[in-house]
Amino acid sequence: MRSKFSFILALFLVLSLVGLGAGAPAAEAAKPVKNLILLIGDGMGFGQLTAARIVKGESLYMDGFPVVGTASTYPNDPQEKWVTDSAAAGTALATGVKSYNAAISVDVNRKPVKTILEAAQEAGKATGLVTTTRITHATPAVFAAHHVNRDAEQEIAVDMLNHNVDVLLGGGKGYFVPAAQKGKRTDGRDLIAEARSKGYTFVETKDELNKVTGGKVLGLFKSSHLSYELDRDPAREPSLAEMTRKAIELLSRDPDGFFLMVEGGRIDHASHAHDAAAAVYDTLAFDEAVGVALDFALRNPDTLVVVTADHETGGLSVGGYGQYNFKPEVLKAAKGSFEDVIAAKLTESNVKEVMAQYTGVTDLSAEEVKALQEALRNKAKDPYGAANFAAELVSKRALVGWTSSGHTGADVPVFAFGPAANSGVT
Repeated sequence: MRSKFSFILALFLVLSLVGLGAGAPAAEAAKPVKNLILLIGDGMGFGQLTAARIVKGESLYMDGFPVVGTASTYPNDPQEKWVTDSAAAGTALATGVKSYNAAISVDVNRKPVKTILEAAQEAGKATGLVTTTRITHATPAVFAAHHVNRDAEQEIAVDMLNHNVDVLLGGGKGYFVPAAQKGKRTDGRDLIAEARSKGYTFVETKDELNKVTGGKVLGLFKSSHLSYELDRDPAREPSLAEMTRKAIELLSRDPDGFFLMVEGGRIDHASHAHDAAAAVYDTLAFDEAVGVALDFALRNPDTLVVVTADHETGGLSVGGYGQYNFKPEVLKAAKGSFEDVIAAKLTESNVKEVMAQYTGVTDLSAEEVKALQEALRNKAKDPYGAANFAAELVSKRALVGWTSSGHTGADVPVFAFGPAANSGVT
């Protein structure tokens, strides 16, 4: 079933049906929803999904959902009327209220708006947030914080901790500890120590997370964002699917049910950088987390799973440069992301060697080598120029097209499974 979803209506109906809010009619003969798992692929449009499916060589878990639709994403922002950022889009998802770009669950008048996570807590449900970005980044922040500016991550970290979310897993340790501990906090506060005093178990490795058997948990696995899936050390850093599985394991013990938000946050970052391989493999990692949620819902029929995106990033197209083709084998050859791995290894003297080793590209022209060397010489003026140019070289060979280095106003997918899955259809 393919339908058009209203971004706001869909979430208000979910709020009503889960018993967390009011103001929207319940679906006819809807079965009760005890647990809600909302998965957000940040920057994940239909192009990212299509490329990921082709590279995987088989269907995605998302493809098996019985309800499939689209959602519009524009903000309530007179300056940026049609293209949203993650904060405004996340605020719409978390509260049902459209707001301006940079808003963290405040309305256009800068007033706090109740989030679905807060409503879940009021209903006695357990709550959790899982992300591959900093836990204080826009998308996770909108569920457990209120601020006029998404960049105020020091304040957002305090607000999130004060919200007493049962499970917080992601990156962003830097915003929880002071400079004396190699952190970013300028107020001297150690929020990890404060979290422990509130009853949280703090973990920062996969093994430590695996050993958690109950109670509240704060897992911060890197100082900033978690690694791209292409770069992740599986011995130390948990995957998004592994974090999702642990979160569900812990939250599902609450007899009243739970709300869990899971974000595949670095699909967006890779798409900003036009790193097609990193975008594809982070989309596939996100889909693995969807599979974990779907498996739980199949065994627990009172669970609603909703999968969507906050916006599309990059204008990714499968097929580009005027050619009716796509070459997934080019992306399959990738051995690292440009932003976090390849860019640090490139020098003017080793362009061909590094590109061959980490991307499989062995046919760089003299003009391409010269242009990449020039970008490396200008690194002080444009720190991302060389990485972005090299990523474009791979995209060109894979025939992955891009229209923007920012977000786009394109509609995004919505998938739903479980009781009330049809309730957001318009």
